[in-house]
Amino acid sequence: MQKKPTIVMDAGIATDANIAWLKSKQYDYLCVSRSNLKEYKADTDKGSVQIYDKRKQPIELLHVRVENDTDNYLWVKSHAKAIKENSMNEKFSERFELGLDNVQRGINTKGGTKKLNKVWERIGRLKEKYSSTHQYYEIEVLDNGQGLATGLVYSKKAKPNINSKAGIYFLRTSLNHNDEQTLWSIYNTITEIEYTFRVLKTDLDLRPIYHKTDDASMAHLHLGLLAYWLVATLRYQLKNKGVNHDWRELVRIMNTQKRVTTTIKGEENKTIQIKQCSEPIVPVIQIYQALNYKPVPLPRKKSVWHTEGILKKFSPVNQYIDDG
Repeated sequence: MQKKPTIVMDAGIATDANIAWLKSKQYDYLCVSRSNLKEYKADTDKGSVQIYDKRKQPIELLHVRVENDTDNYLWVKSHAKAIKENSMNEKFSERFELGLDNVQRGINTKGGTKKLNKVWERIGRLKEKYSSTHQYYEIEVLDNGQGLATGLVYSKKAKPNINSKAGIYFLRTSLNHNDEQTLWSIYNTITEIEYTFRVLKTDLDLRPIYHKTDDASMAHLHLGLLAYWLVATLRYQLKNKGVNHDWRELVRIMNTQKRVTTTIKGEENKTIQIKQCSEPIVPVIQIYQALNYKPVPLPRKKSVWHTEGILKKFSPVNQYIDDG
């Protein structure tokens, strides 16, 4: 009996209903947990395992268990993600405090918002906007006892623990695999696909388009899938030959070889145009060899035109000549 594929999902698709459906069809799955686990314990005494991503950034992995849950969980801490989240938390704190200062300024300024209920409405909107930050602040609105605010005082709670969970998330899976790095590698396939699609959106100008018909939407989707199929096939072939660059790096390397067009004004009102490829650098040659392509993908071409009158209308007097 052929083994069913393992389904890898991001958090947006990994709903309880979808996971229940996968279980009913006996599919194994691996996804990001939609909720941050609060009560869990390590599944082993050996501690976390440290690996490195493609950018040489450290990532810690640890098998953990949740009581009364048959799924397996992998605790993941990304140091690069922690730095990014810490920076975002600092920015959110700065913006939240700036918003509170604006509320206070309105209280103290003639014509500003002073009604007590309106002041709390403004604070409520700030809390809604910065939902991950406001919980670390103590806020007090002073009033005159007649429904008018007279001041606003706020302070950070003692030793706020905003950054303690930065960079930490959990992978959820039905797989019974003891090798943390293998589970991470399986999950990493989806991040690689997402990354490739982001690059392809730029390369193919796949901007968000709001189609009016289902057929147009499907055509747009199929274009993206065909592009990814092409990328995945090329990268698979290259990996088999030891070339492990991601798609953006492959594009950067191949862009070092150019198709150069040289135009020369000749006698008898003739214009001569020559097109030829530049010499490939060593990394380009390695990619060509891995794919069994010629190092010069397009032959040298020459064409000649007559120039007539001031408007310089061009008409070819002969077909392209292959001089290569």
